Amino acid sequence: MNYIALDDILNIRDRVAQAYAERFEIMSPNGLMSALAAPRRSAFGDELFPTLAEKAGALVFALVQNHPFWDGNKRIAAAALRLFVARNQARLAADDQELRLFTTGIACGALRDQALAVWVSERIEDCA
Repeated sequence: MNYIALDDILNIRDRVAQAYAERFEIMSPNGLMSALAAPRRSAFGDELFPTLAEKAGALVFALVQNHPFWDGNKRIAAAALRLFVARNQARLAADDQELRLFTTGIACGALRDQALAVWVSERIEDCA
């Protein structure tokens, strides 16, 4: 599994900020590191998120909920989701509007837990 690293998320943040002519400074370094670690979490030696869809859901959920940047968290999370899926030889078949609704659903608490993995798994297309 190829995970998103700190340098990756900072590059994503910079690209998104440039696209919107905004600046997205880090508000919570610990929240950011926790979000990046979310897909790797385990308990008693077992992965909490064993599939690509579950790991992707955990990543985007943590990036939105941890609110590590002053602004742009949902947009950055959507871009990170696309990159994470692509890095793992798949493609996310969701347009920008679907991603906006998805990340907004996470932010307002309408999407949680298994619903995240289901949403992602329904939109993953294998490229390998």
